Amino acid sequence: MSIDQTVAEITRLVGGQAEGDAGLRLSGIAGLSDAGPQDLSYLDLAHQKYLAAAAATKAGCVILPAAARGAACPAPARIYVENPQRAVRLVLEALAARQPRPAAGVHPQAVIHPEARLGAGTSVGPFSVVERGAEIADGAVIGPQCYVGAGARIGRATRLYPQVTVREGCVVGERCILHPGVVIGADGYGFDTDRRTGTHHKVPQLGNVVLGDDVEIGASSTVDRGKLPRDSTVIGAGTKIDNLVQIGHNCRIGRGCLLVAQVGIAGSTTVGDFVVLGGQVGIAGHLRIGDGAQVGAQSGIMADVEPRQILFGSPARPHREAFKLQAVYAKLPEMHAAIRDIRRKLGLGSEEPGRKSEA
Repeated sequence: MSIDQTVAEITRLVGGQAEGDAGLRLSGIAGLSDAGPQDLSYLDLAHQKYLAAAAATKAGCVILPAAARGAACPAPARIYVENPQRAVRLVLEALAARQPRPAAGVHPQAVIHPEARLGAGTSVGPFSVVERGAEIADGAVIGPQCYVGAGARIGRATRLYPQVTVREGCVVGERCILHPGVVIGADGYGFDTDRRTGTHHKVPQLGNVVLGDDVEIGASSTVDRGKLPRDSTVIGAGTKIDNLVQIGHNCRIGRGCLLVAQVGIAGSTTVGDFVVLGGQVGIAGHLRIGDGAQVGAQSGIMADVEPRQILFGSPARPHREAFKLQAVYAKLPEMHAAIRDIRRKLGLGSEEPGRKSEA
């Protein structure tokens, strides 16, 4: 996909200041190490390790932070901006807007129930199924092999990539993006165990899922439906969920949250607005995570979290405390050896307290 714009045109697009050959026409965009003489690239000072790559790049033009004026960069043209990430986003948005959109209409190999309703300009791909009473709003795109259950609603300009399932009664807001393999509205993990026999009896899950506007959910993630008929599992507007994330039944996730890959949230937990959960964070059920909290990768949450707390570890602790503990853990072998030497000098033996020597 070609940019086919001059440095001057890109400078106007991103609101930056150009130096060097403003008339240079660029054809592509690539990372600093991969870019060639007709490519645009960029440097974000948040990643200092790329400074050396900027000094060695063969890119025709590099977007640089204003704070990096004077940094070594041999590119014939440079564009200085306050926020390189934002500038690159604007360039990529302009490129993405040129991509062909699926044609409006229903593919002949799709199955649409006569009582389903499709809005203007909708697109339904091959082998997709839209059940009775489902509503697909204007401009929505339903990719190949998708399933939209009875009474489900898909909002305006929302896109379902191939093999997405939105089960019966679930609601997806406007401008949402659901990537391949997403399942919205699977049964929650609910069982009643007979203690006499050990049999696990399934508890029917009769609620639904409600996704707010501008929610994006990554590939193979699942959001389970609520338990009772009036229960909803809710994902707030603007929340972005990565791949392979599991949201349990009756959870309520707030607005503008970021959930990174392999997060798992057990049922009936409430997550506030603008919360960030790093990769593989696990949260027990029936908890409350306060607004603006941040949880580091692989942390385990077993208790409520106050607003704006920053936690790390398993079990999770305030991050400064957790980092101190990590530093101590690294010294445990030498501490153990020192204690063993002290015990030997005191005539207490070298074995650990409470442990008997083998005969």
